[in-house]
Amino acid sequence: MTGMSVGLYMGLAHDFTLAPAHAHLNLLGWVTMSLYGLYHRGRDKRPAALAWTQVGTGVVGFIGMSGGLAVTLTIGGPVALGVTLAGAAMAILSMTLFMAVVIGDGLLSGRDARLSGVRRVGEITAFGEGTSFTRS
Repeated sequence: MTGMSVGLYMGLAHDFTLAPAHAHLNLLGWVTMSLYGLYHRGRDKRPAALAWTQVGTGVVGFIGMSGGLAVTLTIGGPVALGVTLAGAAMAILSMTLFMAVVIGDGLLSGRDARLSGVRRVGEITAFGEGTSFTRS
């Protein structure tokens, strides 16, 4: 809502000073958080400490980067720039942790499939046909 409100204000006022902050609000605040939420919601297990840390750093990064960028663009100053850079670092850390969660889940699901005796038979085609799973 905030990103859309900033966009509406800029359009009505014909003042696009905050366009970069508006873009980061929408990208980090809506798109990235939605992807994180969809992935974590679809996981088969309870979130571990790594997943909670990843989401927490994402929220801090979103607030720091978007808010710091808005202040940097309007008022300026080294403190605002520092908040923006710290927020950017937290957003990058969050994405790195998200990658670790996804890779870890992939490795664990592969291990679980091997332990349960499930093996893949056939091949995956462009339309998803020809793949079946059997229990040995």
